[in-house]
Parts: sequence; C-alpha cells; structure tokens
Amino acid sequence: MNNNLKTKIKNLKLMVTDFDGVWTDGKVYFSQTGEETVLCSRKDTLRIKEIKALGVDIVVISKEGNPVVMARCEKMKVECFQGVDDKLPLLKQLLEKKGVRPEETAFVGDDINDVKCLKFVGLPITVADAHNDCKKVALYTTTRKGGDHAMREIFDLILWSQTAVFFVGLPAGSAAINYNGATGHKRRSV
Repeated sequence: MNNNLKTKIKNLKLMVTDFDGVWTDGKVYFSQTGEETVLCSRKDTLRIKEIKALGVDIVVISKEGNPVVMARCEKMKVECFQGVDDKLPLLKQLLEKKGVRPEETAFVGDDINDVKCLKFVGLPITVADAHNDCKKVALYTTTRKGGDHAMREIFDLILWSQTAVFFVGLPAGSAAINYNGATGHKRRSV
C-alpha cells in the first residue's frame, strides 16, 4: 500500500457510498407481482461495527428510491438518503453537518453519476467493475466487483491500515504476514 493511500485511510472520518453497484451487483430482480429485490452480501456488513468503532461514520446516498435500499441500510444501522439525482450537494451538506473535511472523507461509487463525488473527496474508491470514468479518478479500486464482497475488501483494508501491528525485534529481513480475508491475498508488513 502506498503512503498516500495509507495516510488518507488513517485520517478517515466519514465513508459515503452509493448503494446499487457497490453493495449490490447492480442488478434488479422483479417478482411476478412487480416486487423489486436486490442481492446483498452479509460479508460486506460483518465489519461495520469495527469501522464505526474506529470513528468512521458510514452513509449511503442512492439515486434509486426503493424500500429495499432503506430496509437494508436500517438493518446495517447505516444512515441512508434515497432518490438523490445529484449527490454532490447532499455530500457537501453532510460534511458541513458532521464537521468533516473532504480530505477526511471517502466516497465509494461505481457509475458516472458518482464521478463528481469521487473527485470531491480525499479518498475516492471504486469497485472492480465500475465505469472507467470512476476508475480514472479513484485512488483505490477494489479487486472485487460490486456486490461481491467489495465493501468487505474496503473495510478490511481500512482495518488493516488503521490497526496493523508492526513487529519489533524480528531478525533483519523478517516480516509479519497478514492474511486479507476479503481477497485471499497475503500481505507482508515490515
């Protein structure tokens, strides 16, 4: 992990995300009666308490107005705003209300309507299957696709960065190996 990314993660106080395409794979399922459903991963939500314990608040801003989005956010105990066509003005209001600077904020988005927010914050993050315009401005792109544990990867990265233990007294050239459960990759910290 480069020092710029690590510094931005250490200063993080607020994480704002899109919902569809980040917490989900972006697909919508319809029943015969017209009920709309989406698929979410429980693995994505497992570490929310730990992230909040670090002092990082989590907020969802969604273009879609859908009861399933609100229900999922309520279950995750995450503040949610729906039906927001232009997310940047609301993002700016949230920062002002919470007393957080843009450089202390991450935004996780996946499509062209997220680009303005990604450009505004200090830590722009996108998912592996995001639109190329998002990838061009992102400081970090997950290895996982939206809805396929991408948020878990982000949470693991934050927790690893904020709580990594560096071992003192190991022989020269030794390193501690940390396992990243989200990606299955081993990481070396020296």
